[in-house]
Amino acid sequence: MSGARAAGVPLGRIGGVPVTLSWSWFVIAAVTVLLYTPVLMQAYPRLGALNYAASLGFALTLALSVLLHELAHAWTGRAFGWPPGRIVLSLLGGHTHFGDVRSTPLASAVVSLAGPAVNLALGLAGWTLLRTAEPTPTLGWVLLDLTTWANLIVGLFNVLPGLPLDGGRVVESVVWALTGQEHRGTVVAAWAGRVLAVALLAGTAATGLWRQAVALVLVVLIAAFMWQGAGASLRSARVLSRLHGVRAAALAEPALTVPDDATLAHTDRLVTTHLGARVPGTGAAVPHVVAVDPGGRPVGLLVPAAANAVPGDRRSRTPLAAVLEHLPEDAVLDGDLEGEALLRVLARTDHPRYVVTGPGGAPAGVLRSAALERLLTG
Repeated sequence: MSGARAAGVPLGRIGGVPVTLSWSWFVIAAVTVLLYTPVLMQAYPRLGALNYAASLGFALTLALSVLLHELAHAWTGRAFGWPPGRIVLSLLGGHTHFGDVRSTPLASAVVSLAGPAVNLALGLAGWTLLRTAEPTPTLGWVLLDLTTWANLIVGLFNVLPGLPLDGGRVVESVVWALTGQEHRGTVVAAWAGRVLAVALLAGTAATGLWRQAVALVLVVLIAAFMWQGAGASLRSARVLSRLHGVRAAALAEPALTVPDDATLAHTDRLVTTHLGARVPGTGAAVPHVVAVDPGGRPVGLLVPAAANAVPGDRRSRTPLAAVLEHLPEDAVLDGDLEGEALLRVLARTDHPRYVVTGPGGAPAGVLRSAALERLLTG
């Protein structure tokens, strides 16, 4: 089964952004119909069985509202040069995944607020229509009423100052701007999110809202989502704190560039010369060998085991290309990448070694993913 099908139902591309409806959405839709229909039966008895359609319609219109919320994130991010990867609509809302992003506090705050702004705009538009329409308990009127209040509540709830809510991203951005350290903003906003989760449960208990089955289930789900999301942000912040200010170039090990049309014997001589020129007593290790094309672009990395297996009498006839590991384009990193940007690039690829480039794109070293993992795990 493909990753897209395993994640849910692909809905195609909207505005150039792939959208997937997670399987978990069907769970919340079923819960909405089963638990909310009896509430509607009491509020609108004249609708009868149409209250089931109202519950299902509410789940669908809410999913549409969430989709517009996430599209606002994606399109606003695109305005800041963020390449949107995909949108996933899930159990308690949705999430917009971005590609390689070099963010700033301002961009992060604006992108975060774009989603709730759409919900509040939809809610205000619906509220205006409700004020001009006759309050008759028809299916259309009930759906408009439910969707209007849902958008107003979702919009206001999302601007609360704690992760993983959008308002938490604003708090994160403010602290980031004040301290110059993104991970500090994440820690503050994540703990604020945990405080909000506890406050939500406490408020439900204090007001007696827990006696209503629908409200209790929804509150518990939201509080659990907030607590877990804040926890994930705290773990991410711990990782980022180890990478703060660390550039890819600083993590790279020495590398020697060799023309890709050289022989293995010629490569041996270059390595020997390089080692002979090292500062005495430094104990410098054998450098990684990066093969470059005539334009100086890295095309491959020498595989030591393969090179060592070639007998001495054949090394002058063996081309370097015969013992190279092909270098994909996404295995070449800009040496100025640092912090979260570096981590995000490495997270979406899976290579044991990366060539780190310096000014002009010339190879400056090799970053081993194992070395980075040791740094991140302490």
